[in-house]
Amino acid sequence: MRAVSDSNKSGKVNKTSTPDADVKLLRLNDFLFTSGLDNINLFKVLRYCKRSEISKKLNGFVDRFFDHHLLPDSAQVGQGQADGSGRGQGVGVASGDDKQMRSPLMIIESFLSALTSADKDGRIVVTKSATVTLSRLKFLLLNPAVHFSPILHECRAVVVTGGTMQPVSEFKDQLLYSVGVSPSRVIEFSCGHVIPADHLLPVALSRGPSGVTFDFTYQTRDTTALMDELGRAILNLCNVVPGGVVCFFPSYEYEKRIYTHWTTTGCLDKINSKKKVFREPKMASQVETILTQYSRCIEFNGGGGGGGVGGLSGALLLSVVGGKLSEGINFSDDMGRCVVMVGLPYPNIKSPELAEKMRYLNSTLPRDPDGKLPGQIHYENLCMKAVNQSIGRSIRHARDYACIVLADQRYSRPSVRSKLPQWISSQLVVCESFGPAFSSLRKFFNEKKKKT
Repeated sequence: MRAVSDSNKSGKVNKTSTPDADVKLLRLNDFLFTSGLDNINLFKVLRYCKRSEISKKLNGFVDRFFDHHLLPDSAQVGQGQADGSGRGQGVGVASGDDKQMRSPLMIIESFLSALTSADKDGRIVVTKSATVTLSRLKFLLLNPAVHFSPILHECRAVVVTGGTMQPVSEFKDQLLYSVGVSPSRVIEFSCGHVIPADHLLPVALSRGPSGVTFDFTYQTRDTTALMDELGRAILNLCNVVPGGVVCFFPSYEYEKRIYTHWTTTGCLDKINSKKKVFREPKMASQVETILTQYSRCIEFNGGGGGGGVGGLSGALLLSVVGGKLSEGINFSDDMGRCVVMVGLPYPNIKSPELAEKMRYLNSTLPRDPDGKLPGQIHYENLCMKAVNQSIGRSIRHARDYACIVLADQRYSRPSVRSKLPQWISSQLVVCESFGPAFSSLRKFFNEKKKKT
């Protein structure tokens, strides 16, 4: 994606082009004027929709009379998400993977409601493609505090809970401190995991078996030496980890590149001889099938640490951060005895929504004590939240156990380790070379095997 113009300072348009689409970011007032909606009283329209409950009535009508089998997969209306950079209300035709909304009017209502926000608090993302069905309108909320502030002022106490909230500094800055809440009134509590300490082995791995540095930055991640070294590391892990191994990549593109390279070099055949390799599908409709196959392979080939048919000891699942398997899927017990995180999954900084969010934060919030810009902090936190969400797929109950391998030299940095969940960072073993890491993993699983 390449930026072709940037006139944000004038308050007008940010424009980005791709080979398939033209993306523009408009201020709310500009969008209302250019679309002709400035002559419509949106508050009246929304009031009518609420009183008449027309969306619910339409939904009930569809439920009762419409034959859903006649609706093609491509004719579904989806709700957009703004790349983690803000709330996105999308209007348009989405792919068959998006959850079907039987009453598109509900999304229209939500979008119209977003248009009543203050001009400074949001942007409209206009994606114009060659075909109308691929075009989209999306509301990007820049200031979430505008919706959270009434709750803070009306309640005596507000408790915010979550399983993957680390790092929380940005949450406090944007939702609490920005609306006048004093830091002295904020109490932060984080408890440990329910598992015993010896049921978890997190490892930050800086180098592979032959000493090649794990540096999965954009500039070096495509080198042959690094892709070969990752293959050797995964093969070694498959030799000592029983059951299932889930390996997360930063993107579908990079997962495909690694898979293709391993296929060409023969590394994939070596891994397949130890653990059958499965890949995360891009289609949501295929996820259940892949998970079932993955689970059955582990059950019949290496579940509980035993050997399987033809020397197999389980399965390896190649997944993608932010994909279908990084959230909401539990890889408990033998389904996920080891989770490998390849690199740091930073979002696309050229994304127009992310760039706009970063600009907004830089202009409204102060730098941190170290002088770092709020936009840069947001960018880094998006990455670490994605990491924490993915590695949290394993260890789902008190008797579960697993190892977590963070494959990149950057995980050894204190600034990165501090943004991991406390129950992981407090036990993290930093290994500059592969040998000590491999020995620790082998010892970890041998001890667990003796106790079963």
